[in-house]
Order: sequence, then structure tokens, then C-alpha cells
Amino acid sequence: MSAQVAADLRAAAEVLRRDGWTQGGLAHEGRCAIEAIWHVTDFYGERPRAAVEGLRVVLPPPASIIRWNDAPGRTADEVIAALEAGADAAERQA
Repeated sequence: MSAQVAADLRAAAEVLRRDGWTQGGLAHEGRCAIEAIWHVTDFYGERPRAAVEGLRVVLPPPASIIRWNDAPGRTADEVIAALEAGADAAERQA
């Protein structure tokens, strides 16, 4: 599962690079970290949960991804870097 988590987190980072990043819930332009994960994992089942947990590993506790994504001053670069760091951590576990 770690290899799949890594692939999903890297794909989510690519979604943000391509579509843009946003804060504050569902938007017409861009996606938040969770939306990017849902987009690449088809939203249902074990894959999105595993990818969310893979991202949570690299975030400061308590790891609410939505609150972290929406924190004032957060940048797209930080979110993309966290997705990549989560992928790196998952690859080390594979």
C-alpha cells in the first residue's frame, strides 16, 4: 500500500500544479489538498484514506489537513511540498 500512497500523493501534487490550489472549501478554480487527493483516488474506498494518512504523517499535530490547508499565510508551494514529503515518507516504508 505504501507504493500506492506515494503514487497518489505525487499525483495529487501534480493536480495542484496543473489546476491550481485554493483555500476555504470547494472552489470553482483550484483545489485544496483534500480535493486533489480525492481527485486522484476516486474519493471512495481505502485509497483516499491511506493517502490522507500518508499526508498527515508529515504535518504538525494535530493533523487536520483541512485546517492546515486553510491556515492564513499557507501557500501552494507549501501544500505541494507536503504532498511530495508524504510521498517520500511512504516510499521509505515500501
